[in-house]
Amino acid sequence: MRRSRVLLLLAITCASLTGCGPGQSGAIGLSVDDAGRTIVVLQDCKGDIDKLKLVMLGRLQTDPEKVLVEWSNPKSPKGIVQFPLVEGAGKWKPQSPVPELDVTRHYELRGKKENGWSNAKDVRFTVTELKDLQPGQVLRWKVGYTDTSEIVTMDEYTPKDCG
Repeated sequence: MRRSRVLLLLAITCASLTGCGPGQSGAIGLSVDDAGRTIVVLQDCKGDIDKLKLVMLGRLQTDPEKVLVEWSNPKSPKGIVQFPLVEGAGKWKPQSPVPELDVTRHYELRGKKENGWSNAKDVRFTVTELKDLQPGQVLRWKVGYTDTSEIVTMDEYTPKDCG
């Protein structure tokens, strides 16, 4: 019994260290283009992200969150999709204007399925983290079970079987 628990824990840990593991349907990252615009990079391995929400987090964990803007694309393709955060592209258009982000706040871009369920890995970020990005880099929530983000290359962000 104990050995099977250890093997299960090891399998879960290994799956979390690769792109879209069995429990993860995709991931959301942020990049910048050559003009400095923030680019959303959806890694939607299973076609499981058709709604996005940009949320301003509370200053304290007990403070309420505020949804700033949403995007919806009921026909989002599987694979890697990129579009400018503010302008959107194709069917990924913001449903209201994207407000200017406050340098003193933390934000989270969340992906969901229209039915409200998704195992997509969201991305938490600050304006300062976005300004530190270079084209070809992606800010993502760190793989594993930590409360930090990390910057990786587009190749590191894109699993071979997802796009």
